[in-house]
Amino acid sequence: MDLVGRIDERASLDRVVAAAASGLSGTCVLVGDAGMGKTRLLEYAIQSADQFRHLVIEGVEAEIDLAYAALHRLLRPFLTELGQLPDPQRTALESAFGLRKGEPADRFLVGLASLSLLADVATERKLLCVVDDAQWIDRESLEALSFVARRLEADGIALLFGIRDLSSVAGALDGLLTISIGGLPDDAAFALLSRSVGLSVEPDTARRIVTATSGCPLALIELASALTQDQLRGGQPVGDILPIGRQLEDHFLQQAKALDPNAQLFLLVAATESSGDPSLVRRAAFELGADAQAEDAA
Repeated sequence: MDLVGRIDERASLDRVVAAAASGLSGTCVLVGDAGMGKTRLLEYAIQSADQFRHLVIEGVEAEIDLAYAALHRLLRPFLTELGQLPDPQRTALESAFGLRKGEPADRFLVGLASLSLLADVATERKLLCVVDDAQWIDRESLEALSFVARRLEADGIALLFGIRDLSSVAGALDGLLTISIGGLPDDAAFALLSRSVGLSVEPDTARRIVTATSGCPLALIELASALTQDQLRGGQPVGDILPIGRQLEDHFLQQAKALDPNAQLFLLVAATESSGDPSLVRRAAFELGADAQAEDAA
């Protein structure tokens, strides 16, 4: 489905990408509740920067207490290039990633090494770095990446963050360009609702749905899939409206609990595995007793 609305937000992301394409750099933090469309906007930026090299990671809640875990995932493709860094920077990054024995890594040097390494990579091809679900990034990685973001100049790098709540990272992203992602305006919300169901929704019903969900795109799409065509056309009452925010997560949890145990097992394996490799998830789940039917259900 095409991205609906978000004209100002897209324009801001376009400017960041255009700056990096011209040889400069830019950064942007998208802040909004679950379901508001931050990830979809980041995907838009990735599609717009089709000539860039893409480095994309998501915060993993299970790794939030593992120092430099997220930074390691972001920089892992370039670890063979560490020899090009000045000795103090290389030593700090190798220490942070457990590649050498010694004193704990100096956080300033880790940030500086990350900046140097990314800038070197960007000399070959412009670079787009995307960090989604930054509320689940370990503190050390987040500080290193924010250090990089504040020092980008003429490096050909665009660095984007998606996060639910800035208070969850206690000032780590302060000073960076920040855009609040709220609900869609009514016209865009009506359009998304109609596209989701493939029909024109009765105006009063559409208005009630949009008002109750505060224009949250995910809530609109989920509600549209749960209603009958007769309800959407105004022939039957809609009933309770799907809530947003934390309650929307509870809604998905209830959906997961309604699945049979093998499908729940498959979902659990997928949630545990942080690489995003479908074949690895499948092999592990099948080894634990799930099957292809469980995968389809999940």
